[in-house]
This record gives sequence, C-alpha cells and structure tokens, in this order.
Amino acid sequence: MTETPLTILVVEDEALIRMDLALGLSDLGHKVLEAGNADMAMQTLRDEEAIDVLVTDIDMPGEMDGLDLAGKVRGLSETCRIVVMSGRSHPTQDALPEHSTFLGKPLDVDDIMRAIA
Repeated sequence: MTETPLTILVVEDEALIRMDLALGLSDLGHKVLEAGNADMAMQTLRDEEAIDVLVTDIDMPGEMDGLDLAGKVRGLSETCRIVVMSGRSHPTQDALPEHSTFLGKPLDVDDIMRAIA
C-alpha cells in the first residue's frame, strides 16, 4: 500500500457506491474528489492541480463512458494511475488505456489500494 497521501478521483454514477468508496479512501488519509459522471470528472480534472489516481466505473450516463474517460485521462497524464471498474462490462486488456487495471464489482477500498500499489 502507499504511505503518501494521494489525490484520488472517484467517478461513479451510483451515489451510495461512490460515497462508500470515497469515505473508505478518505479514512486511509487520501484526498478524495467525487464525480457522478465523466463530464463532471473532466471538469474536476480541469479544476484540480493534479490527480494521482482515477477510479472510474465504465457504465455511466452521459456522452462518455468510463473507458472513454480513462483514455482521455491517460492522454493528459502518463503518471496517473487508473482503475476501471464494472459489475456489467468486462473489457479486455486491449480495451483499457495503457497501464490501467480493471476490477470487477463488487469491490472495496482494499481492492483499489492493491490495484494502485
């Protein structure tokens, strides 16, 4: 696990899941930002100085899904760690941006921390 506090953006359209993940990551000492869809996440990315980790669901309402968002984030930053999650979709490794990890739902904060370690 990481000892340095990270800035983590959690993008999930289901509010309870998003809040649960955000609370768990905050309890570990990380700065957590939340977005309910990819458009909100892009605005957060424009407003924030740096995001260390993107945790995004794939299936969300709006013009972009989580895979599109992850690809855009990878284009903006080669160092941002990306965790893509879904309970419905199971993308191949080729469908994920370079140096990204996929986690199936249900998952918890420990799964995310292992994925970014």
